[in-house]
Amino acid sequence: MTSKKVYIADSAFYSFVNRAHPKHEQASAYFRYFGLEKYSLFTDIFTLLEVYNRIYNEISPSLAKDFLRIASISDINIIYPEERDIKAALKTLTNYRTTDLTFDQSLRAVLANKRGITQIYTFDYLHPLFGQNVFYLPI
Repeated sequence: MTSKKVYIADSAFYSFVNRAHPKHEQASAYFRYFGLEKYSLFTDIFTLLEVYNRIYNEISPSLAKDFLRIASISDINIIYPEERDIKAALKTLTNYRTTDLTFDQSLRAVLANKRGITQIYTFDYLHPLFGQNVFYLPI
């Protein structure tokens, strides 16, 4: 049986909020599925800030504010990293074999791994860290 825990990345949130995004319909289907199947959703404060800034700059300041308001009252678990999480992310980043891993991706992987989350919902490339994989809807 697969885990019902999923970590939400910034590309998934942004695609869901931006109705003009090419992956909006797909993102909507994912969030509907998560609700129907009662998944536990997780994200971190840096992801929320990244999505907020992107919505603010590319769509609308008022929509960005609404995004944060809704995120704060939703059932999505917001993870706040501790100092040891930051250090583990830095260690992961510096020891990774290629240069395309970013700090936020490393931190997301560390935070998810710490909580036993093996599935990440993203539309971006997911680096193979800690055995994590991209969440796909079952067919």
